[in-house]
Amino acid sequence: MSEGPKEQGNKELAFIGRLESLLGHPVGNEHWIGDDAAVLDASGHDKVLLTSDLVIEGVHFDRSISSPQDIGWKALAVNASDAAAMGGRPWRCVVCVAGANSDDLDLLYEGLLEASAAYGCPIVGGDVSDGALLVVSVALLATTEGATPVFRSGARCGDALFVTGPLGSSAAGLRELLSDKAARGPRIEAHRRPKARVDEGMAAARSGATAMIDLSDGLGLDLHRIAWASGVGFDLDTVPVFDGATHDEAIGGGEDFELLFTAPNEKDVRAAFHAAGLRPPIAIGRATRDKGVCTLSGAPLEALGYSHEIS
Repeated sequence: MSEGPKEQGNKELAFIGRLESLLGHPVGNEHWIGDDAAVLDASGHDKVLLTSDLVIEGVHFDRSISSPQDIGWKALAVNASDAAAMGGRPWRCVVCVAGANSDDLDLLYEGLLEASAAYGCPIVGGDVSDGALLVVSVALLATTEGATPVFRSGARCGDALFVTGPLGSSAAGLRELLSDKAARGPRIEAHRRPKARVDEGMAAARSGATAMIDLSDGLGLDLHRIAWASGVGFDLDTVPVFDGATHDEAIGGGEDFELLFTAPNEKDVRAAFHAAGLRPPIAIGRATRDKGVCTLSGAPLEALGYSHEIS
Protein backbone atom coordinates (compact mmCIF):
# COMPACT_ATOMS: atom_id res chain seq x y z
CA MET A 1 0.00 0.00 0.00
CA SER A 2 1.41 3.41 -0.92
CA GLU A 3 1.87 6.19 1.59
CA GLY A 4 -0.38 9.20 1.98
CA PRO A 5 0.82 12.81 1.82
CA LYS A 6 1.72 13.06 5.50
CA GLU A 7 3.53 9.73 5.48
CA GLN A 8 5.51 10.92 2.48
CA GLY A 9 6.90 13.65 4.72
CA ASN A 10 5.70 16.53 2.57
CA LYS A 11 6.00 19.53 4.88
CA GLU A 12 3.92 21.72 2.61
CA LEU A 13 0.92 19.41 2.83
CA ALA A 14 1.35 19.04 6.58
CA PHE A 15 1.38 22.83 6.92
CA ILE A 16 -1.77 23.14 4.81
CA GLY A 17 -3.40 20.56 7.06
CA ARG A 18 -2.56 22.65 10.13
CA LEU A 19 -3.98 25.74 8.41
CA GLU A 20 -7.24 23.90 7.73
CA SER A 21 -7.65 23.17 11.43
CA LEU A 22 -6.76 26.76 12.39
CA LEU A 23 -9.07 28.43 9.86
CA GLY A 24 -12.10 26.32 10.75
CA HIS A 25 -15.02 25.25 8.58
CA PRO A 26 -16.21 27.23 5.54
CA VAL A 27 -19.34 29.36 5.86
CA GLY A 28 -22.50 27.99 4.23
CA ASN A 29 -21.73 26.24 0.94
CA GLU A 30 -18.37 27.94 0.43
CA HIS A 31 -15.17 25.97 -0.12
CA TRP A 32 -11.96 27.34 1.36
CA ILE A 33 -8.46 25.88 1.65
CA GLY A 34 -7.41 22.69 -0.18
CA ASP A 35 -7.85 23.36 -3.90
CA ASP A 36 -6.40 25.77 -6.47
CA ALA A 37 -8.86 28.49 -5.42
CA ALA A 38 -11.44 29.16 -2.75
CA VAL A 39 -15.11 29.20 -3.79
CA LEU A 40 -17.14 32.07 -2.34
CA ASP A 41 -20.89 32.69 -2.32
CA ALA A 42 -21.52 36.19 -3.68
CA SER A 43 -24.99 36.70 -2.20
CA GLY A 44 -26.71 34.14 -4.40
CA HIS A 45 -25.05 35.20 -7.64
CA ASP A 46 -22.49 33.31 -9.73
CA LYS A 47 -19.86 31.48 -7.71
CA VAL A 48 -16.72 33.55 -7.18
CA LEU A 49 -13.26 32.01 -7.05
CA LEU A 50 -10.49 33.66 -5.02
CA THR A 51 -6.87 32.63 -5.44
CA SER A 52 -3.47 34.10 -4.65
CA ASP A 53 0.03 33.11 -5.65
CA LEU A 54 3.42 34.74 -5.57
CA VAL A 55 6.69 34.50 -7.47
CA ILE A 56 9.95 34.97 -5.60
CA GLU A 57 13.41 35.76 -6.94
CA GLY A 58 15.67 32.72 -6.71
CA VAL A 59 12.73 30.35 -6.20
CA HIS A 60 10.33 30.91 -9.09
CA PHE A 61 12.49 32.92 -11.46
CA ASP A 62 16.12 33.72 -12.25
CA ARG A 63 16.65 37.35 -13.21
CA SER A 64 19.64 36.40 -15.37
CA ILE A 65 17.40 34.47 -17.79
CA SER A 66 13.99 36.15 -17.38
CA SER A 67 13.27 39.82 -18.03
CA PRO A 68 11.16 41.93 -15.64
CA GLN A 69 8.40 41.81 -18.27
CA ASP A 70 8.55 38.00 -18.25
CA ILE A 71 8.36 37.98 -14.44
CA GLY A 72 5.32 40.27 -14.47
CA TRP A 73 3.57 38.08 -17.05
CA LYS A 74 4.29 34.93 -15.07
CA ALA A 75 3.05 36.40 -11.78
CA LEU A 76 -0.41 37.02 -13.22
CA ALA A 77 -0.52 33.96 -15.49
CA VAL A 78 0.07 31.46 -12.66
CA ASN A 79 -2.94 32.91 -10.82
CA ALA A 80 -5.05 32.74 -13.98
CA SER A 81 -4.00 29.09 -14.21
CA ASP A 82 -5.27 28.41 -10.69
CA ALA A 83 -8.64 29.85 -11.70
CA ALA A 84 -8.61 27.72 -14.86
CA ALA A 85 -8.01 24.62 -12.75
CA MET A 86 -11.38 25.18 -11.06
CA GLY A 87 -13.22 25.93 -14.31
CA GLY A 88 -13.15 29.70 -13.78
CA ARG A 89 -12.48 32.78 -15.89
CA PRO A 90 -10.24 35.52 -14.40
CA TRP A 91 -12.19 38.69 -13.56
CA ARG A 92 -10.21 41.19 -11.43
CA CYS A 93 -6.91 41.14 -9.53
CA VAL A 94 -4.63 43.14 -7.23
CA VAL A 95 -0.83 43.08 -7.39
CA CYS A 96 1.75 43.57 -4.63
CA VAL A 97 5.44 44.06 -5.41
CA ALA A 98 8.43 44.09 -3.04
CA GLY A 99 12.09 44.65 -3.80
CA ALA A 100 11.73 46.48 -7.13
CA ASN A 101 13.29 49.81 -8.07
CA SER A 102 11.38 52.30 -10.21
CA ASP A 103 12.79 50.96 -13.47
CA ASP A 104 11.90 47.39 -12.46
CA LEU A 105 8.36 48.46 -11.60
CA ASP A 106 7.77 50.00 -15.03
CA LEU A 107 9.04 46.86 -16.77
CA LEU A 108 7.24 44.48 -14.43
CA TYR A 109 3.99 46.27 -15.14
CA GLU A 110 4.55 45.97 -18.87
CA GLY A 111 4.40 42.20 -18.44
CA LEU A 112 1.60 42.32 -15.89
CA LEU A 113 -0.53 44.46 -18.19
CA GLU A 114 0.16 42.19 -21.16
CA ALA A 115 -1.13 39.24 -19.14
CA SER A 116 -4.01 41.33 -17.81
CA ALA A 117 -5.12 42.07 -21.37
CA ALA A 118 -4.58 38.48 -22.53
CA TYR A 119 -6.80 37.06 -19.78
CA GLY A 120 -9.33 39.90 -19.61
CA CYS A 121 -8.48 40.53 -15.96
CA PRO A 122 -7.96 44.21 -15.05
CA ILE A 123 -5.53 45.08 -12.25
CA VAL A 124 -7.59 47.14 -9.80
CA GLY A 125 -5.10 47.88 -7.02
CA GLY A 126 -2.24 46.57 -4.92
CA ASP A 127 0.80 47.68 -2.97
CA VAL A 128 4.54 48.24 -3.29
CA SER A 129 7.24 47.82 -0.66
CA ASP A 130 10.99 47.73 -0.20
CA GLY A 131 12.58 44.31 0.15
CA ALA A 132 15.80 42.33 -0.10
CA LEU A 133 14.46 40.16 -2.96
CA LEU A 134 12.07 40.80 -5.80
CA VAL A 135 8.66 39.35 -4.94
CA VAL A 136 5.45 39.75 -6.95
CA SER A 137 2.20 38.60 -5.35
CA VAL A 138 -1.16 38.54 -7.11
CA ALA A 139 -4.62 37.93 -5.64
CA LEU A 140 -7.21 37.16 -8.29
CA LEU A 141 -10.99 36.85 -8.45
CA ALA A 142 -12.62 34.65 -11.09
CA THR A 143 -16.14 33.65 -12.06
CA THR A 144 -17.49 30.28 -13.14
CA GLU A 145 -20.08 31.81 -15.49
CA GLY A 146 -22.83 29.70 -13.98
CA ALA A 147 -20.95 26.39 -14.05
CA THR A 148 -20.15 24.33 -10.96
CA PRO A 149 -16.52 24.71 -9.82
CA VAL A 150 -14.37 21.62 -10.32
CA PHE A 151 -12.45 20.40 -7.27
CA ARG A 152 -9.59 17.93 -6.93
CA SER A 153 -11.78 15.56 -4.95
CA GLY A 154 -14.42 14.37 -7.45
CA ALA A 155 -12.63 11.70 -9.50
CA ARG A 156 -14.28 8.26 -9.43
CA CYS A 157 -13.11 4.80 -10.39
CA GLY A 158 -13.40 4.36 -14.16
CA ASP A 159 -13.17 8.07 -15.02
CA ALA A 160 -10.94 8.85 -17.98
CA LEU A 161 -7.85 10.98 -17.26
CA PHE A 162 -6.92 13.79 -19.64
CA VAL A 163 -4.17 16.38 -20.02
CA THR A 164 -4.62 19.46 -22.20
CA GLY A 165 -1.22 19.24 -23.90
CA PRO A 166 2.23 17.62 -24.00
CA LEU A 167 4.44 18.12 -20.95
CA GLY A 168 8.00 19.09 -20.06
CA SER A 169 8.31 22.25 -22.17
CA SER A 170 9.10 24.66 -19.32
CA ALA A 171 11.65 22.38 -17.68
CA ALA A 172 13.33 21.84 -21.05
CA GLY A 173 13.35 25.59 -21.65
CA LEU A 174 14.97 26.22 -18.28
CA ARG A 175 17.60 23.57 -19.00
CA GLU A 176 18.41 25.22 -22.34
CA LEU A 177 18.54 28.74 -20.89
CA LEU A 178 20.92 27.68 -18.13
CA SER A 179 23.20 26.35 -20.85
CA ASP A 180 22.72 29.25 -23.27
CA LYS A 181 21.06 32.50 -22.13
CA ALA A 182 20.56 33.48 -25.80
CA ALA A 183 18.50 30.35 -26.56
CA ARG A 184 15.20 30.90 -28.36
CA GLY A 185 12.21 28.80 -29.37
CA PRO A 186 8.91 27.38 -28.08
CA ARG A 187 10.47 25.72 -25.02
CA ILE A 188 12.07 29.02 -23.99
CA GLU A 189 8.75 30.81 -24.46
CA ALA A 190 6.99 28.14 -22.40
CA HIS A 191 9.36 28.77 -19.50
CA ARG A 192 9.36 32.56 -19.65
CA ARG A 193 5.71 33.13 -20.61
CA PRO A 194 3.57 30.24 -19.34
CA LYS A 195 0.00 30.13 -20.64
CA ALA A 196 -3.02 29.56 -18.43
CA ARG A 197 -5.50 27.18 -20.08
CA VAL A 198 -8.59 29.18 -19.16
CA ASP A 199 -10.79 28.20 -22.11
CA GLU A 200 -9.76 24.57 -21.70
CA GLY A 201 -10.68 24.62 -18.02
CA MET A 202 -14.12 26.00 -18.77
CA ALA A 203 -14.65 23.46 -21.57
CA ALA A 204 -13.65 20.65 -19.20
CA ALA A 205 -16.09 21.92 -16.58
CA ARG A 206 -18.92 22.12 -19.13
CA SER A 207 -18.16 18.58 -20.30
CA GLY A 208 -18.67 17.10 -16.82
CA ALA A 209 -15.11 17.06 -15.44
CA THR A 210 -15.10 15.44 -12.01
CA ALA A 211 -11.67 16.59 -10.79
CA MET A 212 -9.05 19.00 -12.10
CA ILE A 213 -5.68 20.55 -11.24
CA ASP A 214 -3.13 22.66 -13.09
CA LEU A 215 0.27 21.05 -13.58
CA SER A 216 2.37 23.65 -11.81
CA ASP A 217 4.53 21.27 -9.77
CA GLY A 218 4.82 18.28 -12.11
CA LEU A 219 2.59 15.46 -13.38
CA GLY A 220 3.93 12.94 -10.86
CA LEU A 221 3.18 15.10 -7.83
CA ASP A 222 -0.03 16.76 -9.02
CA LEU A 223 -1.52 13.43 -10.14
CA HIS A 224 -0.98 12.07 -6.63
CA ARG A 225 -2.72 15.17 -5.22
CA ILE A 226 -5.88 14.36 -7.20
CA ALA A 227 -5.57 10.69 -6.27
CA TRP A 228 -5.47 11.38 -2.53
CA ALA A 229 -8.10 14.11 -2.61
CA SER A 230 -10.50 11.85 -4.55
CA GLY A 231 -9.67 8.57 -2.83
CA VAL A 232 -8.71 6.82 -6.09
CA GLY A 233 -5.63 5.63 -7.91
CA PHE A 234 -4.58 6.09 -11.54
CA ASP A 235 -3.21 3.81 -14.20
CA LEU A 236 -1.56 5.78 -17.02
CA ASP A 237 -1.07 4.38 -20.51
CA THR A 238 1.17 7.18 -21.72
CA VAL A 239 2.79 10.50 -20.87
CA PRO A 240 2.78 13.00 -23.77
CA VAL A 241 6.21 14.65 -24.01
CA PHE A 242 6.73 18.10 -25.53
CA ASP A 243 9.08 18.12 -28.51
CA GLY A 244 12.65 18.51 -27.23
CA ALA A 245 11.83 17.66 -23.60
CA THR A 246 12.78 14.45 -21.82
CA HIS A 247 10.47 11.86 -20.30
CA ASP A 248 11.68 12.83 -16.81
CA GLU A 249 10.99 16.52 -17.51
CA ALA A 250 7.46 15.63 -18.61
CA ILE A 251 6.78 13.74 -15.37
CA GLY A 252 8.54 15.88 -12.78
CA GLY A 253 9.74 19.09 -14.41
CA GLY A 254 6.83 21.29 -13.34
CA GLU A 255 5.52 24.67 -14.53
CA ASP A 256 3.76 23.21 -17.57
CA PHE A 257 0.44 24.79 -16.50
CA GLU A 258 -1.48 22.35 -18.67
CA LEU A 259 -4.64 21.06 -16.99
CA LEU A 260 -5.01 17.51 -15.72
CA PHE A 261 -8.62 16.41 -15.30
CA THR A 262 -10.95 13.44 -15.05
CA ALA A 263 -14.34 12.90 -16.65
CA PRO A 264 -16.69 9.92 -17.02
CA ASN A 265 -17.56 10.45 -20.68
CA GLU A 266 -14.71 10.87 -23.18
CA LYS A 267 -17.12 11.65 -26.03
CA ASP A 268 -18.64 14.59 -24.11
CA VAL A 269 -15.17 15.96 -23.36
CA ARG A 270 -14.08 15.89 -26.98
CA ALA A 271 -17.37 17.46 -28.10
CA ALA A 272 -17.00 20.33 -25.61
CA PHE A 273 -13.44 21.09 -26.68
CA HIS A 274 -14.40 20.91 -30.37
CA ALA A 275 -17.34 23.29 -29.80
CA ALA A 276 -14.97 25.77 -28.13
CA GLY A 277 -12.51 25.58 -31.04
CA LEU A 278 -9.78 24.06 -28.84
CA ARG A 279 -7.26 21.35 -29.60
CA PRO A 280 -8.55 18.05 -28.20
CA PRO A 281 -7.21 16.97 -24.81
CA ILE A 282 -5.04 13.85 -24.61
CA ALA A 283 -6.46 10.80 -22.83
CA ILE A 284 -3.62 9.30 -20.77
CA GLY A 285 -5.26 6.79 -18.43
CA ARG A 286 -8.08 5.95 -16.03
CA ALA A 287 -8.93 6.20 -12.36
CA THR A 288 -8.75 2.96 -10.37
CA ARG A 289 -9.96 1.73 -6.96
CA ASP A 290 -6.46 1.65 -5.44
CA LYS A 291 -6.38 4.85 -3.37
CA GLY A 292 -3.18 6.80 -3.89
CA VAL A 293 -1.62 4.16 -6.16
CA CYS A 294 -0.45 5.67 -9.46
CA THR A 295 1.13 3.58 -12.18
CA LEU A 296 2.45 4.08 -15.70
CA SER A 297 2.06 1.02 -17.93
CA GLY A 298 1.71 -1.05 -14.77
CA ALA A 299 4.90 0.23 -13.08
CA PRO A 300 4.79 2.58 -10.04
CA LEU A 301 4.75 6.27 -10.92
CA GLU A 302 6.56 8.26 -8.26
CA ALA A 303 5.21 11.54 -6.89
CA LEU A 304 7.94 13.50 -8.65
CA GLY A 305 7.77 17.28 -8.92
CA TYR A 306 8.52 20.55 -7.18
CA SER A 307 7.81 20.39 -3.45
CA HIS A 308 7.32 23.69 -1.59
CA GLU A 309 9.34 22.64 1.44
CA ILE A 310 8.65 24.55 4.64
CA SER A 311 11.30 24.35 7.35
